[in-house]
Order: sequence, then C-alpha cells, then structure tokens
Amino acid sequence: MIQDPIKRSRVKRTLLIISLATIPCYLLGGIVLLVDRGASGRMTATPTITTMASLPPVSASVTPSPTLPLPTAVFPTRTSTNTPTITLTLTLTRTYVIPTSTPSLTPTPTDTETPQPVDTETPTVEPTTPDIPNAPDVTSTP
Repeated sequence: MIQDPIKRSRVKRTLLIISLATIPCYLLGGIVLLVDRGASGRMTATPTITTMASLPPVSASVTPSPTLPLPTAVFPTRTSTNTPTITLTLTLTRTYVIPTSTPSLTPTPTDTETPQPVDTETPTVEPTTPDIPNAPDVTSTP
C-alpha cells in the first residue's frame, strides 16, 4: 500500500482517467453487436436480370502471321558484389544505483596503522657502593 498521500492521489487519478477513457470503447462495442444482430436476421433480395437475345452467326477466318524475329541485341548487366565488413561500435551504458535504507552487512575495509616494533632493551644498572659515614676510603693510597 502506498503510504505517501501525494503518490496515492496520483495513482487514484491515473486509474480514474484510464477507467473513463475506456467507457467509450465499451459503448462502441455494444453498438456494433446490436447492429450486427439486427442485420443478420434480415434477408436481402438481390435483383437479377435475365434476357434472351439471339445473335446472328458469325464466321471467322484465321490467317497465320509470320513469327517475330528474336532480339539480337545484348545489353551488358552489372553485377554488384557486397563485401561484408565488421565494424565495432562502442556504446557507453549508464548504470543507475538506487540507494536503499536497509543496512548492509558488507564489511568495509579500514586503514589501520601497524605498530612499529618497540626496542625492548633492558637498562643495565651499575652496582654502586653505599655511602657509609666514617668509613675508610678504599680508593685512597697510604
């Protein structure tokens, strides 16, 4: 069912115009049927005239005539030869896409950055000596 009231009224108007345009065709067909039924029941008389006439006898004589000579002229005729050729004709075809409001389950490709490898070096810790107060200096010479 059409939900849009403008489209619905346009469809109703179109169907009404088609219905009104076909009424004369139905009426004309009914008239033709009525005329045909009335004409088929009547018998029409065809007038004929017959006469009798007597004609005097006719005598005919036939004299043979010489036959006509055959034509001696020769007319040259030209014969045409059609050579088929193949010609490619490129045509451009438009493709129309009608958008729909239904969601699509087609996955769309997305660009993702690949992470760069991370340097996983462990820092080296140098041992330190604790500072002890009043401790003799080990590095000093006597």
